[in-house]
Amino acid sequence: MVLSIEKSEDAIAAASANECTVAIVGGGFAGAALALQLLRQPDINISVDLFEKGQLLGRGVAYGTEDDCHLLNVPCGKMSAFEDDPTHLLRWAKENVDTAVQPDHFLPRKIYGRYIESLLTHALADPQRFRWRKGEEVVSVVRDGATAVVQTASGKTVRADKVVLALGNFRPSNPFLHGKDKNSRRYIPFAWDRSALDDAAKEDSVLLVGTGLTAVDIAMSLRARGMTGQIHLLSRRGLLPLSHRVHKKYEGEWIDRPATARGWLKRLRAAALTTEPQGNDWRGVVDSLRPLTQTIWQEFSLAEKRRFLRHVRPYWDVHRHRIAPQVGRAIEKELKSGGIKNHAGRIIEYREDDLGVDVSYRNRRNGEVRTLRVGRVINCTGPETDCRKLNHPLLANLLAQKLVRPDPLFVGLDVSSDGALIEDSGRSSEFLYAIGPARKSRLWETTAVPEIRAQAAEFAALGRHWLIKSKL
Repeated sequence: MVLSIEKSEDAIAAASANECTVAIVGGGFAGAALALQLLRQPDINISVDLFEKGQLLGRGVAYGTEDDCHLLNVPCGKMSAFEDDPTHLLRWAKENVDTAVQPDHFLPRKIYGRYIESLLTHALADPQRFRWRKGEEVVSVVRDGATAVVQTASGKTVRADKVVLALGNFRPSNPFLHGKDKNSRRYIPFAWDRSALDDAAKEDSVLLVGTGLTAVDIAMSLRARGMTGQIHLLSRRGLLPLSHRVHKKYEGEWIDRPATARGWLKRLRAAALTTEPQGNDWRGVVDSLRPLTQTIWQEFSLAEKRRFLRHVRPYWDVHRHRIAPQVGRAIEKELKSGGIKNHAGRIIEYREDDLGVDVSYRNRRNGEVRTLRVGRVINCTGPETDCRKLNHPLLANLLAQKLVRPDPLFVGLDVSSDGALIEDSGRSSEFLYAIGPARKSRLWETTAVPEIRAQAAEFAALGRHWLIKSKL
């Protein structure tokens, strides 16, 4: 079948104006931030096609929630969409939400989604530079001469000089549950499905597999929907995210940097202990590393990175990616009252009947086998990062063409320092790039707004280079 390549009058006009066209695949925060940064450059002639299979701009999973109880994990004063305008969100919130909003407030995530959408809506006023491909899922990108052809599931194709994958976090894989089959009715594989909690909230008890940020969100949602029964949380280590707290800035310096994760762990513990007599705590120490985290990660050897992932990552995550104080207090209250019970261990059996589910696990502390009787089991584990395991049409297409390859740690895609994807041959792509979590192996910290908006600004700086190279 021969596919016709869409070329609107706007696109034709753009091509004649010595313009570089950029196709962004994914309309969550990463894709939205990149589009905004490219479009706000007044002196470079770049147009953007933003492909988003959903119906909302700038939301993604994180900001697509409608639950008021889902708050940002970073205070308002640090969540501007623009790195060079740190108070932009605060000004917008005072004007559009509440004049009383302060920099240290943790806004509902749905409000932040409105903020990003409002910025993109403004950009839509210039269709010659910005085209939102609403409801279009990209399934293929093929190099055709000097340009790329982007094809969607509906059969539409669009040409672009550069293509940037802003795919965000992927759905989690299903944990192995011995005894569960494909017909299990009481198991929910993806906590963020729109209907995931419709019936779960009516159950007397629910088990959330995972104890990270998603589990906290789902526990809060169940309570908001009126569930009064017991909520069980279960993960191998039973580590819950820690809360933000007002703290002093750590004034120490990181001059001599250890070369191992173990060395850094010792340094951080020692630094935290020295600050306690001054009324500070570990939060200031951990936060002081944020500007250095990507550099530290890149200084680790591949073996040390693997050691970090195997032994340190869960502990780093709960200290680094903290939850809003209000959410932390609500979870702590539930834990003290017994409304939420936290378990550490490995699931060894899943037995479902018409009335409920028995989940047996081996307790991490003493090896004892315990069984939880619940009405529903919800998968709240973290996102899958190994692209070989994903059911993702576009990534499957790119892997088959050998245009991309997994990174050595299987936590994302292999990328060069400027975000260009590395082909199976080892050569950096001249037209395919990535932003956000796909760059985790190279940057490690690449999932939060401050890091992603910095990447978007860097891509915008590359725009001049793209414009020159695309017309050579």
